[in-house]
Amino acid sequence: MKYIRLLVPAVALLLAACQNNRKAGTADSLQTVTTAASTPEGYYEASLPAASSPGRLIALTLRPPAEAQMTTDYLNNTPEILQMGNWSVQNDGRMLITLVTVGSGNPQKDTLYFRQEGESLRYEGSNYGSDGLTLVRKERPAPAAKELVVWVKGEGECDRGPGFGKTKCYDVQYGDKPASPVADAWEKLMEPIEGLTFEKGYVYKLRVNRIPRDPRIQDIGAYEYKLIEVVSKEKAQ
Repeated sequence: MKYIRLLVPAVALLLAACQNNRKAGTADSLQTVTTAASTPEGYYEASLPAASSPGRLIALTLRPPAEAQMTTDYLNNTPEILQMGNWSVQNDGRMLITLVTVGSGNPQKDTLYFRQEGESLRYEGSNYGSDGLTLVRKERPAPAAKELVVWVKGEGECDRGPGFGKTKCYDVQYGDKPASPVADAWEKLMEPIEGLTFEKGYVYKLRVNRIPRDPRIQDIGAYEYKLIEVVSKEKAQ
């Protein structure tokens, strides 16, 4: 009987220890989940109105350790505006993002401050009007084809850099009307347009399908371009 009386308290102590371990494990798991959810890396998105288009789709990607990418899509027949830069968390808890617009030739940086609120990033500033900008964390959508309106005034051969070699390229502008006739307003499209037979001395207005390529394939551009329609062909001025 004495042995049984000694065994009962020992069993009770073991059960209590197991329960404490389970509680501690649960608390550790909750802490891990909370910490993972609070990390800012990920893909964020917001839709805003726009005066000259159906709207704006703004997407922000934050990658470790400090890479930031923002795209602004005006939901029309023009390519997205792509900005690349860096992000960092400041001492006051705000997130500082600095971006440069790719292909603009302008080295000036945009400086944006955000405050993380759960699964959202709230912009602190006046660049987005009275409605402001709140980006919500989402799953990154799969790349999709997009129809573009492309003006072409010149065709040539361009070097895409080490590992890419040479490719057919064009002097282009985008949208329903050319933004400007001056040379600086035309940019290089560093890919051939499948189905286009270009004749020198003419300016073409085209409808083109921009199709994402498999990102696993290296040494090629992100998109391929296929001609849908030649809208107009006029003598260059």
